[in-house]
Amino acid sequence: MEWVVLLLALALVVGLAVVRARRPARPDRAQPPQPARPRRPRGDEPALTPDDEEDLARGFAAAEHDGSHILEALLDRRLRTVQSRRVPLRAVRPAPGVHTGRLVFANGMVLLARARRPSELYLVALNVRAHAICLDSWSHEPDGTVLRLTWNSETAELLALGLDQAD
Repeated sequence: MEWVVLLLALALVVGLAVVRARRPARPDRAQPPQPARPRRPRGDEPALTPDDEEDLARGFAAAEHDGSHILEALLDRRLRTVQSRRVPLRAVRPAPGVHTGRLVFANGMVLLARARRPSELYLVALNVRAHAICLDSWSHEPDGTVLRLTWNSETAELLALGLDQAD
């Protein structure tokens, strides 16, 4: 009885393969995707002068500068809460980038951080389970926001890249 079931299953697989091989190819799958053509400017679009381009560049730079203060203020508020409540670090998870990780705190806040020196992030990751690692202080420097984490008698300085979502 088992042989009959196996033979029927084999015949079904072979039959499906034959039907699929004989089916004509769909026209939308037969052609390789075409590269995007450059957009042609329409005749009714105004041309930008060098002065207009400079104005746009200044406007974009001002908007980026204004937005960075908002993100910096949000980061400061979250860091102040973590520091004042002595919220410990619970995990260091992988993140895209070299020497970059996700710092997961016990209150659910997640930060993307990069090591100032390559070994510091790994040092924090190795000690996160054995010790209560807390945020001691932070400062804003030209490179970005520098976090100073402490546990027992050890410290590590990490560069905060910004807030991230909890997984």
